[in-house]
Amino acid sequence: MEKPKIHFAPAKNWMNDPNGTVFDGKTFHLFYQYNPEGSDWGNIQWAYATSENLVDWKRKGIKLSPDIKNGERYCFSGCAAKVPNGYKIYYTSIGFEEDAVQRHAKQFICDADEKFSQISRNGCGIFADVHPFPVVEWRDPFVFEWNGTHYMVMAGISDRGHIFLYRATDQQLDRWVYEGILFTPESETDIPECPNVAVFGNKIVLLYSLAKENVVKYVVGEFDGKEMTVLNEDFVDYGVNCFYATNLAIGYGGDVVLFGWQKESLIGNSSVDGTYSGCLAIPRIMRLNGNKAEFHFTNNLLSLYKRELPVTSVNGKFVCEGGGVEISRMTFIAEKNSQIEILKSEHGSVMLDFGEGKLRIIRNSLTKQADERVLEMKSNGKNHVEIVSDGTIVEMLVNNQAVSFRFYRQNQIKTLFKQISGTVTEVHAAELNGAKISGE
Repeated sequence: MEKPKIHFAPAKNWMNDPNGTVFDGKTFHLFYQYNPEGSDWGNIQWAYATSENLVDWKRKGIKLSPDIKNGERYCFSGCAAKVPNGYKIYYTSIGFEEDAVQRHAKQFICDADEKFSQISRNGCGIFADVHPFPVVEWRDPFVFEWNGTHYMVMAGISDRGHIFLYRATDQQLDRWVYEGILFTPESETDIPECPNVAVFGNKIVLLYSLAKENVVKYVVGEFDGKEMTVLNEDFVDYGVNCFYATNLAIGYGGDVVLFGWQKESLIGNSSVDGTYSGCLAIPRIMRLNGNKAEFHFTNNLLSLYKRELPVTSVNGKFVCEGGGVEISRMTFIAEKNSQIEILKSEHGSVMLDFGEGKLRIIRNSLTKQADERVLEMKSNGKNHVEIVSDGTIVEMLVNNQAVSFRFYRQNQIKTLFKQISGTVTEVHAAELNGAKISGE
């Protein structure tokens, strides 16, 4: 089973949430949760990488480690925000108390220069007494600007899970006050995490992850600086136990760039082979169409094209053999009541079943440790589909809606694409080169 080659990951060991994602006009800066000591979760700190095109990356080592001498055990997730003399970094600090995550989380603030060459804790922080009521499971600060004012969202639980809103009271973004509850997810028992906000005129898009449901959702709403009026809700990614823990940056031309963690979808294990676990999702451009969020792969992905693959017609149905291809991109249009088989090897394949208003994704790899539950997402009468397959990870866009999943096939691909039934048109397939990912 091939490790992904166009999805950013550490050279080895565990990674999870992307943090502190910013663009300085030339370079994208990415921090991410990292365990330097193994392929399981633990020893969590922030590692760092940069890219100029969101495809090729340079790893640049660990940038934020726990302040152990002062009782800090982990540096959990957070963000970075531009200030006049550099950047502020905000992260959730976890101590050594037995119930630290639940009851003792603190939000620490760091100063960083323009190139993140120096990061230092500045003595400022946000603590739970900012609220007029007790809050637990409090985490994952994210800063956004609206109408000239800087706001922050964090997830936590008071009477139930909420996304809380805060406002900066100084230009250096060191002082914050609590404004209220921005949004309450429907589930009363789930734990919200990793909230982000993108601003589109007088509307905002709030993204959040749910720990138990294991998905990422979004809310579109009108915002007035204190409250959000909800206009629409949906999934950021219809994959389950895969795409998670998002972050955002404003890229070229003001595009909103979406980052996410692609976790390993294994049962009882966190690593395929004990050397690595997790990768970064292919960065996506998020746009707002009315009250609906839409997602697109970055155009720079096209720079990885290696060769077109032949697509033939057998008995009036499209087939692309693609034998041995490890990294591919497929595009096609599938009408309702069509079935397509992809990534077929000697012992497994993925079936795409376009039904009435619903696409079902059925995986069969004969790998007992894989989470291969059937996935479902919305579909139309005519569906424009783009699929990127890279080792064990598959990312799909269907009518600009996203679904990610792991497929742990154990043999080389024999048939990349095969139309089983229905009406399918405009089928194209290409082999991709690996990205240039360097450094330790």
